[in-house]
Amino acid sequence: MDALSRAVEDVRAQRGLDPRTAVFDVRVEPGPGGYVLVGEATDPAAVEELIARLAAFGAVTDRTVRLPAPGSPAEGFGLVSAAVAPLMPEPRISCTPSSQYVLGQRVEVLARRGPWLRVRGEDGYIGWLHQGYVCLCGEERARAWERGDGGEPVVSLGVELLGEDSAVLGWLPWGARLVREPDGRLRLPDGRAGMAGRGELVEVERLPARFPQDGESVVRTARRWAGTPYLWAGVTPAGADCSGYVQAVFRLHGVALPRDSDMQARMGVPVDPGPEFAALRPGDLLFFAENGERITHVALSLGGSRIIHSALAAGGVAEYDLNGRDEREVRLRECFRSARRVLPD
Repeated sequence: MDALSRAVEDVRAQRGLDPRTAVFDVRVEPGPGGYVLVGEATDPAAVEELIARLAAFGAVTDRTVRLPAPGSPAEGFGLVSAAVAPLMPEPRISCTPSSQYVLGQRVEVLARRGPWLRVRGEDGYIGWLHQGYVCLCGEERARAWERGDGGEPVVSLGVELLGEDSAVLGWLPWGARLVREPDGRLRLPDGRAGMAGRGELVEVERLPARFPQDGESVVRTARRWAGTPYLWAGVTPAGADCSGYVQAVFRLHGVALPRDSDMQARMGVPVDPGPEFAALRPGDLLFFAENGERITHVALSLGGSRIIHSALAAGGVAEYDLNGRDEREVRLRECFRSARRVLPD
C-alpha cells in the first residue's frame, strides 16, 4: 500500500467509518500539478481531514461527492412499496442481500446508479435498493405518510391485503406500515389500496400499550416468531437471521436497535450473567463469538439460562437452555461473550 492509499485507510480507521453505516468510497488519482481526490462520502469532516493529510504530498483538487448527492428535493426520500425489499451491498440483484426493509419504511436516498438507489434506512444501515421496490418522495411526503395524513397509521402483524373481489393481493409482514382510510381501506405508499383479510393490524398510537418495554412482554412477542426459518439478512417471520429477528421484535416495543449483532452488542448496559446465567432477566441480550472476540450471534434471554434465537444450527427460531447438554447448547455456551440490557429498569 502506497502512502496515499495508507492516508485514506488511516482516516477511515481513525474515524470509525463502518461501511455498513457510512460511505467513504474515495481514492487519490494523479492530477495536473498534484493529486485529485474522487469518490463519494457521507462524512464531510472525514474528507476535509483526508485533504489536510494529503496536502503533505502536494496540491489536492477535491472532486469528492458529499452524500446525499445533489438532486431533486422531491425525490430525496423513499417509502418501501413492496411487502419486503432486499437491501444489497452492491447495485446488482445477483449478490447476497445484507438486510431487508418492509412495506412503508422510510429510506433516505443518498445516490443513484441507473435503476439502483443507494439508501440509508431508519436504523442507519446503508445499502442498495432497486427503484422497483421504492416510491420516491420528498421528506415532508415521507413524514406525512408516517403520521397517517388522511387516515390512521397502522402496523401489520401478518395481515392479508385483499382486492375488491376479495382475492388476496399480498401478505404484509410484521412491522409493515399502512394508512387505514376512513372507509376502512388500507392505503399503501404508492397509492394502491385494499381491505384487510386474515391477520392483525395495530394502530400506531396503541403500540406502546400493546407492546410495552418490559421483558416479559418482549418474550411473548419473540415466542410468536417460533418456527420462523433461518434466512440470512431476513427480518420477517417468513425468514430471519439472528440480529434481524432481535431488531424486528424490539422495534415493535419501541426500542431501536442497529442491524447487526456486533452493533447491538454496544447498546444498553452490560449485565453480569451470574453463575450458570442465573442473573439474566427476560429481554436481556446475549452475545456470542464463534472465532476470536468479534460478535457474530445474538440471542434473547427468556430469563436465567433459557434463550430464544434464530439459529442456523436450529434451522430458525428456537429455544435453547445454555445449561443444557445438547451439542448445540454446549457449543453456544462455549461461544458466550457478554450480555447487555437494553430495556429500562
